[in-house]
Amino acid sequence: MKTNFVPTVILLCLLTIALTQSAFAQTATVGVNPGNTFNYSYMLTWTSTDPTATAPTAYEELNNTQFIRISVISVTGSLINIDFTRHFNNGTENTQNGNIDVNTQLLEIPYSVLIIRAGANSGEKIYPEGGHATLNDTATRTYPIGQIETIRYVSPDTADSSFQKTEIFFDKANGAGLEYNLESQETSGSYTTTTKETLMITSWVIPEFPSTAVLMLLLIAIPIVLLAYKKKRAIKPQINNGIKE
Repeated sequence: MKTNFVPTVILLCLLTIALTQSAFAQTATVGVNPGNTFNYSYMLTWTSTDPTATAPTAYEELNNTQFIRISVISVTGSLINIDFTRHFNNGTENTQNGNIDVNTQLLEIPYSVLIIRAGANSGEKIYPEGGHATLNDTATRTYPIGQIETIRYVSPDTADSSFQKTEIFFDKANGAGLEYNLESQETSGSYTTTTKETLMITSWVIPEFPSTAVLMLLLIAIPIVLLAYKKKRAIKPQINNGIKE
């Protein structure tokens, strides 16, 4: 029996390529660097249809937040070490340190969801090896830092007596969160309580690091300059002595 060998090999190659592309489609590439800082405005509102209801005490302190800052301390593989700072209107601050793993969904600090992997696409999981949440769509949006190509995550979650929706816009290129909106409603009897929380980026500091080629040139040039300087220092006394004579 004759076997059509060539088409079979081609088919296997195509399948291998397809599987390889699928395997590498979602990669956990970190898009932020040590020294990057992201500043956000903060707003929290609470309302109730019950005229006798009062806002939770914890909300009063949160409403005294002037801004929130996320600072990247270090990056190791897909693990990012972060300082999370809440700055209050009276000038005091509260800082927490923790890790974010953009691959496995390790989230150790408040609002860890504001940093995800870089270059994620619509329909992909946010964390390749963690959770099931997927990204929705892309759009160009305007923020105080300029026009950004964003990728959005939205998660409506409803139950019989409650409703919660989370919506986050990320910079598609570096994975940094630009806007965070959380809305929740709870119904008790005939009364409904609504809470809305919003973080909006106001500024960021992203130092531009020299490229590898520039660094290599610097590493080569610095020793040469130092050597030339030392030789000049060694020759100068001899010239001075000659002039004096």
